[in-house]
Amino acid sequence: MKHLARSSWVFPLLLAGLLCRSVLRQDVFLGAEDDAFFYFRIAGNIVREGFASFDGLTPTNGFHPLWMGLIAGLRLLFPDSAPYLSAAAVLSIALSAVCGVLYSVSARGRYSAPVVLVTLLLLFRYLRDFSLMCMETSVLLPSAFLLLISFDGVHSGTGKRRLWALGLLTALTIASRLDSALLCAILAVSVISVCGWRALLPTALPGALLLLGYAVVNCALMGTPASVSSMMKASGLGCNRLFAAQLFQMGDPLGLRSPWGLYLLSLLLAFPVSLTRRMPSAARVSGLFLVSFTAVQLFLSQWRLWCWYAYPAVLFTAFGLPPLLQDLYKRAVFLNRIEPALTAASLLLLGGACIFWGLTYGGVAPEDFRRRNMEIALELSATLPDTAVVAIGDRAESFAYFFRGHVIQAEGLAGDVKLANAVRSQALEEYLESAGTDYLLSWTGPHLVEDYRTWILVIPDRAQCSVFNNELEVSGTDEVARWPGTEESAFLWSRGEN
Repeated sequence: MKHLARSSWVFPLLLAGLLCRSVLRQDVFLGAEDDAFFYFRIAGNIVREGFASFDGLTPTNGFHPLWMGLIAGLRLLFPDSAPYLSAAAVLSIALSAVCGVLYSVSARGRYSAPVVLVTLLLLFRYLRDFSLMCMETSVLLPSAFLLLISFDGVHSGTGKRRLWALGLLTALTIASRLDSALLCAILAVSVISVCGWRALLPTALPGALLLLGYAVVNCALMGTPASVSSMMKASGLGCNRLFAAQLFQMGDPLGLRSPWGLYLLSLLLAFPVSLTRRMPSAARVSGLFLVSFTAVQLFLSQWRLWCWYAYPAVLFTAFGLPPLLQDLYKRAVFLNRIEPALTAASLLLLGGACIFWGLTYGGVAPEDFRRRNMEIALELSATLPDTAVVAIGDRAESFAYFFRGHVIQAEGLAGDVKLANAVRSQALEEYLESAGTDYLLSWTGPHLVEDYRTWILVIPDRAQCSVFNNELEVSGTDEVARWPGTEESAFLWSRGEN
């Protein structure tokens, strides 16, 4: 059994293979998060038009650079829409499997077999979801795993070569997702506290140069050092009521099976782990990052967080939880006496979970808005000219991917600086007029209401963001199409003045 436990790296490959099988059996992969279609749409415009744009009219930098580079390169290999979605899913799954393998290899020998296997099971619960999101976390997580594994064991005599390797991994991690600079800063401080000031240059310089280069390029091309999405998300000091409700409400709106299910528990455990000196270095850094990341989101943003923002809990599960479980395992003498039985049970549970999760993944239901967005987009592509400009707030991404015309993401997350500033200053109406918007599409219209004079659309929706809420008035006489559903309907209004 111990030999089998040492080969636990096989299980991530098993889960990945079964998930790939499930994805490739689908005609169109719509299991990706709606925001993943930001990347897919922009990647298509990069390949076809030669510049990064979501709407096809203005440039944007509302994305994280490394994942965009990979996704754009993949689009060159798969120019057709449906195979490209499947290829992106396979890439995302493969990268998540790398995380599982890295954990399995690094943890064996350090922790007892039951601890390794139980932690791997909890990690799979996250990796299963993250691998199918097709978000930038697909490349962030393996980068961060490599970074923390390389960091663990750094001591006062660590050579410069390893320190420079750490610095390069920090730059890679930041390029994967820009807010991971917080993780890299915590790690750099930890390295300097151990190795002294000689570690400052090799550890911090690569990441600092990457951020500086990113800011310079953005200033030259976009007129702002930051991405437009970060401009929108950094909404000022205050309490993020939307995130607080997600975090502290036991009946989480995303469900206990979502990546938020264990986030609060991980957060509570992160405090003792990060403050206990006898914990491994990577464990303490992962705990500090989870706590500080949560504080930033609670007090420096006013947006609801989606599943992939739970990635600090994934890192804590892999690096902070095992030493804590190992300590408890050593104290429970009776568990040590039945270790072979525990190992056997853990192996059976892990194998069963891999098979169940892998074989039962079945994509999205017919009523899922992503599938309906695809159907609506294909219908409108056949009836509207290619020059049509459609504005839509939340859920714009999967619609835009399948629509031939121009789509303005009216929340300002994937446009230019002018759009972001217009949303922030509540001048979205004027921006849409100047952009020649022909239609407004929304999933928050008068569901089940047939006769109405006017309706107010709020962009961003208050359920997604508590600031910058622009109110757009639409008329019942301008409604040109409606796609009713059981729970919600989609609406299309013409912009008569245009």
